[in-house]
Amino acid sequence: MTDLSDLAERTVKKVLRLGASHCDVIAMDSRYVLAEIEKSSMKQASIVTDSGIGIRAFINGSPGYSYTTGHDPKDIDRSARLAVSQAGAGTPDPEFRDLPGDEKPAKVLGLYESKVARVEPDAAVDMAITLSNAASSDRRIVAVNAGVGVGAGTVALANSNGFSRTQKLTSFEASAESVARSGSRMFSCADGVWSRKLDKTSLSTAGRDAMEHAIQGLKTRKLSTGNYPVVLDPLAAGFILVSAIGGGVNAESVQKKRSYLSNRLGQTIGIDGLTIRDDPTIPWALGSYAFDGEGAPGMRKAIVERGVLKSYLYDSYTAGKDGVRNTGNASRGGAIWSYRHPPVISSSTIVVSKGRNSLDEMVEDTRKGVYLRITYDYPNLTTGEFSGLMMESYIIDRGEIGPSIQNSTMGIGMVDMLSRIDMLGKKHRDAFGVRVPPFRISSARIGGSG
Repeated sequence: MTDLSDLAERTVKKVLRLGASHCDVIAMDSRYVLAEIEKSSMKQASIVTDSGIGIRAFINGSPGYSYTTGHDPKDIDRSARLAVSQAGAGTPDPEFRDLPGDEKPAKVLGLYESKVARVEPDAAVDMAITLSNAASSDRRIVAVNAGVGVGAGTVALANSNGFSRTQKLTSFEASAESVARSGSRMFSCADGVWSRKLDKTSLSTAGRDAMEHAIQGLKTRKLSTGNYPVVLDPLAAGFILVSAIGGGVNAESVQKKRSYLSNRLGQTIGIDGLTIRDDPTIPWALGSYAFDGEGAPGMRKAIVERGVLKSYLYDSYTAGKDGVRNTGNASRGGAIWSYRHPPVISSSTIVVSKGRNSLDEMVEDTRKGVYLRITYDYPNLTTGEFSGLMMESYIIDRGEIGPSIQNSTMGIGMVDMLSRIDMLGKKHRDAFGVRVPPFRISSARIGGSG
């Protein structure tokens, strides 16, 4: 086995000898097992192992990046020379300050589970079948797509400021889509699981939820265009907010005036009872880490406090440019990370504060409205406007969830959405990198189907 820490440290020294003023190096070994079922038949089962090293060099603030698969010394030497050559050929950047120093990483539990790292393809297939069976246990289900992905990786990171640490990471992700049919009507619904630990019991729950909503969606009704209260399921809320908040407070986008939240620090963007934080220290959350992709320690930070925007998310470059503290949000991509590209700013796990209401209570309190369970559309981050297709949504009529609504859209600004929350759920769910309860907004424009 290669000593990844030693390899990363030696490569840093090599890059500095070649003329770089600053550099960081990531060395990795990873393993990923995947099992996929498509249209109720096994599509593939695979295991992929990947080792490599990524090198980022700086000369006069200009970066160069190169990577190589494997740990062959000759390949690493060529990659180091290429990174330094790129840096030397680039335009000097006086706004570059420094990389993180040798700070102590955060103590984070639940980053790695050994039994996840031991999963073989046959076990992943068994889990995919369990998921598929739960998602198809009704005669009205005519097809199921299901997948289980299990990953494990060891990451070593070293930089020219003396930082050198290793962390081990695991991931467990599963999703199921059920397609129901009755006569000429068809409706599909999905659900999923995201964690760093193995949770086989969640497979049946996710599969069953996908199936039940697919069957429920077979009954459809047209909805006239208008303004309606909308209850957002955590699946819909998570998909919207990971972009609206995670992307909206990305310091690079803010500095380039490409975010609707630029120049809004200290301003009210939500209700008084709303708090949103970015937290890479949550046990078993897919976005958690002890140190980020540049070596800065993982730390909780408030993004919104009592409705007021408090912070953006920074890496070392953008923090130096603004003269503020680095928030440790440099990402190497995905739950297991990658050596194949330089770090970029990303949220870890966005956590939205809880309230006092259950999802059922929100529905019961809504006389005429919409329950939005899933959308796969993002807001426009420059304007903050969301205009997206409601992939899975239902009419709420006199406090009960009724038939599904097909081919309808929702339109609302993100600040308006956060400012119109009138009920917050009391139970969190992790979805798409966001830990969020269901919530209701008092009004959104619904483009109906009738």
